[in-house]
Amino acid sequence: VLFVDEQTGCSDVEMNPANPRELYAGMWQFEIKTWGRESGGPSSGLYKSTDGGETWRKITGSELPRLPHGKVSIAAARSDPRRLYALIETGDGVPLRGKEQESGKLWRSDDGGETWRVVSYDRNLSCRQPYYTRMAVAPDDPDEAYFLCASFSKTLDGGETTEPVPQSQSPGGDNHDMWIDPTDANRMVVGNDGGVSISTNRGRTWLRVQLPIAQMYHVTVDN
Repeated sequence: VLFVDEQTGCSDVEMNPANPRELYAGMWQFEIKTWGRESGGPSSGLYKSTDGGETWRKITGSELPRLPHGKVSIAAARSDPRRLYALIETGDGVPLRGKEQESGKLWRSDDGGETWRVVSYDRNLSCRQPYYTRMAVAPDDPDEAYFLCASFSKTLDGGETTEPVPQSQSPGGDNHDMWIDPTDANRMVVGNDGGVSISTNRGRTWLRVQLPIAQMYHVTVDN
């Protein structure tokens, strides 16, 4: 686990499928209390290692956010290791406490993380960031990616356009993580609040398995 300080942890780590010594990490500066959270700060960002994690450097420049921002998730394309995606929590350009905020949701790199550009401002790709901010790239197509949130979205053109999957074709609601078989992209598994959804036809239909477990919420009642 990577830490910059007591309030900054690693929200995601990705390995170059063609070079295991090349690693990418999304760092997230945050503070969560029972009455709220402070998400974002100067330590949030993208980091890269070329020596198996012994040393790291922060990736800056190009179109990456220049102002403090929040949670960062990163995904690499197995079929093209130079293709990377980053979901970054921003304030959508809405000032917070009088301070300017960044805009954008999805960034893409086509050169192994050296340069980036924002490709989508779609807020459906990353909602309630502490709960979600997850994505997966098809192992046989660098342009095909899926985004997990309360809804389920996908892109077929590298993020240039994104669309929510209709509920009838969705694995479920409140989707938290996804696995795609690296040897057969038709096989997908999504974990969500309803259990586990499995597809063997690239997400056209899903077998929804309700697990015999419960999701617990703490409720405080004042007498």
